[in-house]
Amino acid sequence: MLSAAHIVGQTDFRMHCRVHWAMLAFAAKTRDGGEVLGQLFRLGLVPIGHLFQRLPLGNIGRANVSAFQSMPVAPKLTELITIAKSMSQIGL
Repeated sequence: MLSAAHIVGQTDFRMHCRVHWAMLAFAAKTRDGGEVLGQLFRLGLVPIGHLFQRLPLGNIGRANVSAFQSMPVAPKLTELITIAKSMSQIGL
């Protein structure tokens, strides 16, 4: 679920940060040290990625994949991304 939320929210700075914080909290709760480190690394990259508009679209946001690797997006998620973008453009 968090991976899908990451794909949908990664083009919006606030949503992108919130998903990585949720992933970090889940990793800490499940005592997954590698994932905790991966999420801390990604939280540091989020502002840089948005500043330079270098976001690997479709990336699931987990520590077990490269933070720089784009991935294919499922059609249903593409639809949700379009909705999320339109909502952020009108200030929701």
